Amino acid sequence: MDENLKSQKVKDVLKVVAICAGVLVCVAAISFGMYEFFKARTQNNVQAVAQNGQANSENESQVEVIELIDPETLDEEELEGEENTEEAEEVEEENLSEEEKQKRAEEKKKKEEEQKKKQEEAKKAQSQGKPYWIKVNCAANTVTVYGKDGDGNYTVPVRAMVCSVGSSTPRSGVYHTPQKARWGTLIGPVWGQYCTRITGQILFHSVPYLRQNDPSSLEYWEYDRLGTQRSLGCIRLTVADAQWIYNNCPLGTSVEFYSNASNPGPLGKPGIQPVTAAGEPYRGWDPTDPNPNNPWKNKLKKEEEERKAREEAERKAEEERKAKEEAERKAEQERKAKEEAERKAEEAKKNEITIPNVIGKAESIAKNDLKDLNVTVKYSEDASKSNGVVLSQSINGGTKAKKGDKITITVNKITEISVPNVVGMSETAARNTLKDFVVTVKYAEDKNKRDGTVIQQSLKNGIKAKKGDSITITLNKINNSTEDNEGNNDENNEN
Repeated sequence: MDENLKSQKVKDVLKVVAICAGVLVCVAAISFGMYEFFKARTQNNVQAVAQNGQANSENESQVEVIELIDPETLDEEELEGEENTEEAEEVEEENLSEEEKQKRAEEKKKKEEEQKKKQEEAKKAQSQGKPYWIKVNCAANTVTVYGKDGDGNYTVPVRAMVCSVGSSTPRSGVYHTPQKARWGTLIGPVWGQYCTRITGQILFHSVPYLRQNDPSSLEYWEYDRLGTQRSLGCIRLTVADAQWIYNNCPLGTSVEFYSNASNPGPLGKPGIQPVTAAGEPYRGWDPTDPNPNNPWKNKLKKEEEERKAREEAERKAEEERKAKEEAERKAEQERKAKEEAERKAEEAKKNEITIPNVIGKAESIAKNDLKDLNVTVKYSEDASKSNGVVLSQSINGGTKAKKGDKITITVNKITEISVPNVVGMSETAARNTLKDFVVTVKYAEDKNKRDGTVIQQSLKNGIKAKKGDSITITLNKINNSTEDNEGNNDENNEN
């Protein structure tokens, strides 16, 4: 019984194995058939493209293009030979001295620099006469187009493009465009606009379309993913960017591949207008397509007009806000200016005084009267006026002025002189001697003194007095002249 069960299980297993083997054979046969079919189709298409390019490379003919390419591989023997050579060099280098190693390193560096210089010269020679050099940053999915500087080198960035590369896109190297096509057939089959071949089956072209020559059949789900790795190997672009390359970059234009995820390029990485959410009929069109039937033209125009209207409204609102702020600022300035003027007027009113008249007053009294002013005193001499009195003032009495204003008063200052002795002199002689004084004469009688002479003076001889001071002299006036004469005669006789 057990042996029968075992035998049955073995038979079942063999049946399963046989079925699996049959399936694998069928799959292999189908795969081989498909491979042969696509291989033949690819070869025919490439030949047709090449023939068409040779006949008229500038003609906007329709070209069939296969996008999928296999990565390039090297023969195993070549790889093994390179590995053996590198290993031999490493073993040999280990046996060298430090000086020989350094010498070899310098020779290697010099050789690399010479090789780099030759490559640059080759690039320049190949691109001679071409206006632009195109660089594809595979890591950043960005294309930057460079123009020539004054020295003829491609250093001036002129246009940046968002793109989608693929796993089979070259990551390095410089190629030169050999062919263009207005519409090209891609794998799907799908179609692309403004195709420019770079190398082999690698092209610049638009995002694929579902129908040939129908710009309303865009693969919108792919368009919205521009800027990410989505193609099989070609460089997908917006229609506007693909058309720009198609129109402005002649055949033979250099296309350089490199990768730098952290820096998309000197002009950055442009964005796109998403189309999927826009619905029909917009999402079937590339918004950048210049086709006159593109519904995006009116939509974008309307959106642009609305955007400009919003910006204009915002600008006007901002201007109004600023004007309001400016008016408020001016009103505030005027209010403050008014308050300041009132404050100053109040201060001026508080500080305002009426200048008193101090002419004829003594200096000390005048200064006291002018205590709210900044008084400057100067002196002058006027014998006709009392000494020490104010002769004049720079601001007339009764004038309005501010506290602290300057005023100058002129005070009479008569020079002091010694009083001369005029006792015994006649009146005339005495007056001449006292010409600097105000002389007053009074009379007295002294029979012991000569008649008509000064017998006394109010200011003693030798004291200091001021010019113009008053002095009184007393003249002897004897009433009895005869007696006086007799007396005088007696005195003369006695003498």
